[in-house]
Amino acid sequence: MTALAVVLLALGAASTVLMPVWALLTWGARRERRRIARLPVSRCAEVTGAGERLCAVEGRSGPGPQGTLTAPLSGAPCVWYFSQVEERVSGDGPSTRLVWETGGTMAFEVRDASGSVLVDGRLVHPEHRSSRTGHSPPVRRAVQEEVGSAQDSAHLRGLIARGILNEKSFRRGWMSDSLGWSVQEYVLPIGEPLHVQGRPGVREGRPLLGPARRKHLVAGRTHAQLSADIEQDVRTGWGCLLIGSVAGPLLLVAGYLLLRV
Repeated sequence: MTALAVVLLALGAASTVLMPVWALLTWGARRERRRIARLPVSRCAEVTGAGERLCAVEGRSGPGPQGTLTAPLSGAPCVWYFSQVEERVSGDGPSTRLVWETGGTMAFEVRDASGSVLVDGRLVHPEHRSSRTGHSPPVRRAVQEEVGSAQDSAHLRGLIARGILNEKSFRRGWMSDSLGWSVQEYVLPIGEPLHVQGRPGVREGRPLLGPARRKHLVAGRTHAQLSADIEQDVRTGWGCLLIGSVAGPLLLVAGYLLLRV
């Protein structure tokens, strides 16, 4: 009976402690639901110049001013890419050292039936994405490798053969702190469905949606799908709060009574 009482008390305490977390998540989802509802989707042709307020558009991804791009590692045709090589090194704790990177900032188009708008490539950069919702842009990871030698990676051998990287930088001496190399590349293919929220601006005479203090958003979901997903998050949050507010105290009382027996 004592063991059961301890279990009930532990479960009750856990439910009680999680209540503020559930409340915070539910509050955040409600705020996001209001943001989505207050920001109607505009046609691309309606975005004509700089402005202070967020603007939302939906359409398909297309090449920007540079035309169709070719990702340097995978060779995939795309509208945007980000490629990076990092060296894993030892020290006080495992860490990384940047060896080479390219891309991540080039603008691309989002196009609907009315026309097109440029999108700042920084909005989909894996290190600078918006944290507003759990929805990510439809960026595909084309390359992901963890290798101990450049000879183990066709991508690294290709960069060395093209003169982009020096083979000497991949040689490990007796006292080297190198643990190997991480090779990764992300691409945004042509024709991907996009929902984009950003601050209107102008680049090279064309309207562009850019960063907005991390309030921007690029997702592969429509406005209706985003609203439905967030509404479900709100309902789940309220359900967790209701269950926790009832179950937590009941479990604590049950555990306490069992200890007294």
